[in-house]
Amino acid sequence: MTTASSSLIDIAAVSQIYAGRDGTPTWALRDVSLQIGKGEFVCLIGPSGCGKTTLLQLIAGFLGPTRGSVTFHGRPITAPGPERGVVFQDYALFAWMTAMQNVEFGLRMRGDARSRRRDLARDALARVGLAHAADKYPHELSGGMRQRVAVARALVVEPEVLLMDEPFAAVDAMTRQTLQEDLLRLWRETGVSVVFVTHNIDEAAFLAQRVVVMGAHPGTIKADLTIDAPYPRNRAAADFSTLYATISGRLAETERRAA
Repeated sequence: MTTASSSLIDIAAVSQIYAGRDGTPTWALRDVSLQIGKGEFVCLIGPSGCGKTTLLQLIAGFLGPTRGSVTFHGRPITAPGPERGVVFQDYALFAWMTAMQNVEFGLRMRGDARSRRRDLARDALARVGLAHAADKYPHELSGGMRQRVAVARALVVEPEVLLMDEPFAAVDAMTRQTLQEDLLRLWRETGVSVVFVTHNIDEAAFLAQRVVVMGAHPGTIKADLTIDAPYPRNRAAADFSTLYATISGRLAETERRAA
């Protein structure tokens, strides 16, 4: 587990409260503390309503905590920033832009010159295997290809952390496995930290160095599991089955306590 002194992201005693329809406060998160180190791959897993996406939005700077603090390099996160790239489940691509233009978008907002934007975007698309699709629009791409464009767009500005909210949930099983393998390759190549939200135990077991198990009502951290299994992981191996069972068991324990 990462210590606070060595952490890139430090979430300290964070609670997030929303007002319900009748005005009654609802705890999305309660007293959550978590540290994420440089270059780590951390999966957040838990039942619906446990605050996984809320926690990701706090790190992204889309929300501010009701109580507690969220810091990046020791500085409070108060807004989104290019050092924290975000990949959403629904791709969030601009329909009127080509793949190349979508990837260039963050570079354009940063003020990069057009020639530099084109070079960096072309390299980013090549890195995710889409050099041939630079001039295609999102509606001309499969779901898996659209998500590759979204990953390229997030990585092209060289963020220190990649925040991913169930990014592969909308694609078929075979494409999902390919995207998982590609993500691990990109993670190793870039050294970026990854915080990855998922409902899928197999996905967490395949990807993560740490699996953070969350419980709902209110959202809390129930377990922080360090995964020592080396990469690449073989889903057919006995140790993978053991890892899967460990994560599944902690999730089941969390749900039994909630019930």
